Order: sequence, then C-alpha cells, then structure tokens
Amino acid sequence: MGMYDIFETDEDLENAGIWLDYGDFRIRVASAGQGNKKYVRYAEKALKPIRRAMQAGAISNERSMSIMSDIYAKTIVLDWQVKGDDGWKPGIEGRNGEILPFNKEEVQKAFESLPNLFIDVQEQANAISNYRKLEAEEDSKN
Repeated sequence: MGMYDIFETDEDLENAGIWLDYGDFRIRVASAGQGNKKYVRYAEKALKPIRRAMQAGAISNERSMSIMSDIYAKTIVLDWQVKGDDGWKPGIEGRNGEILPFNKEEVQKAFESLPNLFIDVQEQANAISNYRKLEAEEDSKN
C-alpha cells in the first residue's frame, strides 16, 4: 500500500462524518483532521489564547478537557441518536435514562461526565483509516 493509499482521505467523508455505533446510541463524527476546515479554524481560535500555557504544561486536565470538549461539541459531533422501539431518534441519554436534546451543551456535558467516551470519540475522529479514500470506496462497493 502506497503513501497515498495510507494517508489520502476523502474530504467529503471527513466533513459529512461517520457513525460510531455504541449499541443503544450512536454518534456521527466529522474528522478531527486538516480536511475539516471548520474544526481547524475553531480549534485554532479556541487554543490560541492558551497555547503558551499548554506548551509549558500549565493547563489543568479539567481545563484542557473543557476546552477540547467544547471544540468537539461545536465542530466534530454532527449528530447523536438513541435507539428506541421505533428506530433511531435524535437525543442523548441522560444519567437517569431520560432523553436529552441533541445540542452542543448536552454533548459537552456528556463528554465531561464520561471522559472515557470522549477519549474514544477523539481517537475515532483522529483515525485516518476512518476517513481514508480507499476504505470509503471499498465500503461503497459492499
């Protein structure tokens, strides 16, 4: 496999997103890569004021998590659905099983409450293989 096969991504797929299926809920995420211009612009803007502190290791984990969950909620998470008796419907499951509206605030709250979920979403949104042209072409043939 050549370097283009490994690293070239489908820019449309990077922006339209892929579904991460967690069984009773699923999240559609855009790429956290250079092809997602909305992400690149917003991340640059959000991180610029604290860049020096980040480089010096002077940002607490809580502050870093808050900033990154904001960036992801606004630019990476495109949809969030829960499985109901009649199929998928928009929403985020709350701690007590209630269905909360899908919006940026609830996404950020979910990520801050469930850091392991946020870590998984970050890993998937950063995985080149999820947005690679070769995989997209092969998936469309199946």
